[in-house]
Amino acid sequence: MLKDTISRRRFLAGVGALAGATLLPLSTRAQQTIKVGVVTGLETVFGEGTRNGAQLAIDEINAAGGVLGQKLELVLGDIKTELDGQLARNVFQEIASRSDAVLGFFRSEAVLAILPDIPRLQKPLLITGATSLVTDRVVSDYNNYKYAFRSVIINTYSLVVDTLRFMGDYVYELVRRGILPNRKVVMINEDLSSGNLFMSLIGPRLGELGFEVVNQFKLAVGTKDLAPVLAQIKGTGAAIGVTFLSDPGLSTTFPATWAQTMTKVALFGINAPLQADPVVRALNGAATGYVIADFSADAPVSTKTKEFFKNYQNRFKIRPVYTSGTTYDSVYVLAEALKKAGSTNADKVVEALEGTNMVGAGGPISFYSRADYDKTKEITIATQAGTLTFPNTIPAGITNLTLVNPHDTKYGFASGQGAAFNGVRPVHTQVGALHSDGSFDRKVLYPGEFSDKPDDPYSLYQLPPHFR
Repeated sequence: MLKDTISRRRFLAGVGALAGATLLPLSTRAQQTIKVGVVTGLETVFGEGTRNGAQLAIDEINAAGGVLGQKLELVLGDIKTELDGQLARNVFQEIASRSDAVLGFFRSEAVLAILPDIPRLQKPLLITGATSLVTDRVVSDYNNYKYAFRSVIINTYSLVVDTLRFMGDYVYELVRRGILPNRKVVMINEDLSSGNLFMSLIGPRLGELGFEVVNQFKLAVGTKDLAPVLAQIKGTGAAIGVTFLSDPGLSTTFPATWAQTMTKVALFGINAPLQADPVVRALNGAATGYVIADFSADAPVSTKTKEFFKNYQNRFKIRPVYTSGTTYDSVYVLAEALKKAGSTNADKVVEALEGTNMVGAGGPISFYSRADYDKTKEITIATQAGTLTFPNTIPAGITNLTLVNPHDTKYGFASGQGAAFNGVRPVHTQVGALHSDGSFDRKVLYPGEFSDKPDDPYSLYQLPPHFR
């Protein structure tokens, strides 16, 4: 009987101690880290870039003392290629349940899959790669979707505007100077949601800048033989190709076939994998002359850009891709929000994120607010080829696209020398010739103020070698 009484007392004392431990402040608990979830597809260069960018930022922040007296800890979730929606959803649920905030995702297909879980899990979510969905719901359903931000990467609509500005300023001038023979355009994209949406928006507006769209080619993911497609492209007589490619297979097979078939169509636009040096080297010179939109160019976009490039390359022995820089900056955005919030409470962190105002490696970083949103607003962009006016909001299938959209990163609408980067924007770089030692140049062509020849950036453009 005495043994039973002692056992009960010890048991109750243990329960009391456990209960008391749950009331201790976070700083005195066993868990001494703030967990930063990262969900991305590690089978791609973008997923690797996302992980690397997050790890570099976390290590730098921890070396400087951490956040709120605690270290940041990376909690990584792999969703392979980001094309399996159910896998994306399962991993997001698991990582969000173990993290204080979540970053990542570069495909809209994966983002679409997790939409139902955002209101339920209520964790701050910073999308660092995908250019559509999620934040479009902030206006109509704020209480459920206030947790979602598109961080340091512009949305699909802004990417359309930027590409049109580049076409009207730079490519138009290449034709005027006789470097390219005509303004006929073919559009080439992977047959996925973001690419199809991008092309459906850019095509009709190119005509307003004096270009003639003669055909569009949608490439099925997994296609190995693109020679028949390139033969058709040759037959159009177009001098200009505008691309939207992110699939690892198509992004390399297309330029390889382009060079092999000696197709004299100059390529501009989106080819995200070509931001990675190993991808360009593997093409053995086939990508030479391709001009891509680049969110990770080694140019003085901000006071932090070149330092980020140097540190990233020293650490990982590889050039950053766009998700490297956007995720790196987003970890710093999150860290500042945590400091302002004074805790990991989701609602307080969201409020702090909404007040973000900082400079990152990608440029000035802040988010549009609900007060900035005006459905009827029109935005005008001036180019050498003409002026374009865009409605702020347009319908796009299952969603609306908005240029000034709450919780999206502010886009650099301003134009002109020294004024182009009042918000996040890509630069446009040309892949140079591959040297015998595996090195090659990436020349910044646009905006011209970041090029090697700001007085005449058009002279930097080089026709692909198979054109000669």
